[in-house]
Amino acid sequence: MSKDKRWAIAQEYEKEWWDKRSDSVDFEFYKNFAGELLEFGKEYLKITDETVILEVGSGAGGIVTYLTESKNRYAIDPLENFYATVPKFVNQRDQQIKYLTAKGEDLPFEDKMFDLIIMDNVLDHCDNPVKVMAEVTRVIKDKGTIYFKQNTYHAWGQMVRYLMERVQIDKGHPFTFSKNDLFRILSLNELKLIKTQRVGYYPTWKKEFMSRGFKNKMKAILFATRDKITYLLQKV
Repeated sequence: MSKDKRWAIAQEYEKEWWDKRSDSVDFEFYKNFAGELLEFGKEYLKITDETVILEVGSGAGGIVTYLTESKNRYAIDPLENFYATVPKFVNQRDQQIKYLTAKGEDLPFEDKMFDLIIMDNVLDHCDNPVKVMAEVTRVIKDKGTIYFKQNTYHAWGQMVRYLMERVQIDKGHPFTFSKNDLFRILSLNELKLIKTQRVGYYPTWKKEFMSRGFKNKMKAILFATRDKITYLLQKV
């Protein structure tokens, strides 16, 4: 299967996921994520009304919804044309945010435009992760900050997930990363890791094993458990 077709399948899966929940999604979880960002980045981030912020892969609303100190907020998503037609989503948005339909591989912004870029579990949904990070590096200001979250897997977990992708058990994630994979991508750009945090494989495995959800239970049984990492990156 070609990469373009695989990405198209993932996008259709993503759209169906949100569509099924279009009447019930409450943006409260975005508010919680925004609180996590501010707490994690408090030593390095000072958001004011002049801070220019971009969220890549914002989904129905985005973390950027609740970073209200800034008056210069942008959000892009390939499915924005869909999200913008759902009243439940639109009614929870902050109308000061500029939402655009775009891919991370081709950001419609000038060089060095943003002080802060948010990427919350985005890279594994992309068509070309290397190109996405190159574009993010292009549009972030010198010494600008990137809030980056991503699920990562050990070698066994990557192999299991690869097989799951081949038979399309999990259609929504064209890519699976190890931490070394991420470091290789980051090393191609002028990005410095200034803070890191991880949940760890065991706590996630335990939570999935105790879950009543079939998929989570199977991931635990197969030891295809993820480690949730958070990075604060700076362009140097």
